[in-house]
Amino acid sequence: MVAEQIAQIVTSMPEPLRALFAWIFSEAFVKAAIFPGALFSTVLGMFAVWYERKLLARVMLRVGPLHVGKVSGVLQLVADAIKFLAKELITPSGAIRPLFWTMPSAALILSLLLYAFLPFGAGWIIYPSEIGLLLFFAVLALSPVPILLAAYASGSKYPFIGLVRLALQLFGYEVPLFLALAGVVMMAGSFNIERIVEAQSVVPFVVPQVLGFLVFFIAALAESERVPFDIPTAESEIVFGWQTEYSGAHFVVIQLAAYEKTLALCILGALLYLGGWYGPPIPFLPETVTAPFWVVLKALILFTVMVLIRGAYPRLTIDRVLDLGWRYLIPMALINLLITGFLLYAVRTFAA
Repeated sequence: MVAEQIAQIVTSMPEPLRALFAWIFSEAFVKAAIFPGALFSTVLGMFAVWYERKLLARVMLRVGPLHVGKVSGVLQLVADAIKFLAKELITPSGAIRPLFWTMPSAALILSLLLYAFLPFGAGWIIYPSEIGLLLFFAVLALSPVPILLAAYASGSKYPFIGLVRLALQLFGYEVPLFLALAGVVMMAGSFNIERIVEAQSVVPFVVPQVLGFLVFFIAALAESERVPFDIPTAESEIVFGWQTEYSGAHFVVIQLAAYEKTLALCILGALLYLGGWYGPPIPFLPETVTAPFWVVLKALILFTVMVLIRGAYPRLTIDRVLDLGWRYLIPMALINLLITGFLLYAVRTFAA
């Protein structure tokens, strides 16, 4: 209904406005707005910060960002960025300076590199590859390295405790994360993310892979250090964990890297489980332009669930975090593989 009304409004526009509207929503303009990727992902990360603040405010029955910017406090991010950039860059006396200064930027670069392997439509990808999923997880597996080095280089006890906690958490959740995605690869028969999405043209993989999707989503929460898996940065216990000694621009870069990684995992979940760019047609947009819209919308739904979990659940203790990963998620992922193998065998037997 809304789409039809928008289409009628566009049709009734004067010719110059209609031409401008058509150009803004053309495939060439949308691709120019999304690629080369770094700018798009950075703006998306900034939007995610504002969106999380507003949504958490609703969950906690408070206002949230409001006064900076006439529209729902949209300029609060700019104000915060100016504030942090104006702060002094403090380096602890016992820090290893080269590592301490460069690791935040390295973490951001690796987080942005994840977007090179994520397609936003058929052919809408920066680095197409037949093993795109493997390349994504190769970079994802490297992304904790700058964090661990940054904590070690701080030369402080609280970052070191956060380092140990992060290492334990990653060991417990990367294994079920990879096992969960093995079921998707089995069903699609490819490591190419575009082909995985094309295999969901009829039914999204979240239906036959519901158990694998749950494992993936929980493991993605832990991988991105989101509540209730934020024990590496538990501010009520270890000040702010591995980020304790960072200030000013370094702190901004670290926070942006964390959000970029979280959004990349949300986009990957939308591509692998929710059908990617497949969705109902939008009357006033060409089919090729609707692809990134559906990908971003589905990723935003996953991110919204992550934010709601942050507002509703407390932090888990480290023993419960490790129990959940090793004692529950890994068996669930293995059961999902068995179910997937049975389904594939049954389909091929019935087809024969």
